[in-house]
Amino acid sequence: MNPNNKWINDWKIGENPSREKNVSEDLLEIFIDFWKTQGLEEKSKTTRNRYSGALHSIGGYVIEQAISEDGADMTTKELLFEHIGPYEGPLICQDNETWQDEIDMVSRKLHKYMKNKC
Repeated sequence: MNPNNKWINDWKIGENPSREKNVSEDLLEIFIDFWKTQGLEEKSKTTRNRYSGALHSIGGYVIEQAISEDGADMTTKELLFEHIGPYEGPLICQDNETWQDEIDMVSRKLHKYMKNKC
């Protein structure tokens, strides 16, 4: 499933609805453009599902960070760059190395895309 508006509801936490909404909308815009740039609609269903799951997880993680004390004043792009990098992504699935590897792979590609885009 490609990034879509339903993800915004999935990411809702309810602690700071305004902040959550703004960051979610920004993330969705970034993720949709990333999806298109990577040509993921042309990839296999398995590949699309892997990217979709990883992006969805990264988005939820970033929303949590956005409403934290440390992330409250950061822009969406700053939050993303803070939590994804050229080598790995956020530690979301420490008990599932295979799934964490997927998150790290997508994070690396997303980081590269953002570096070239910004």
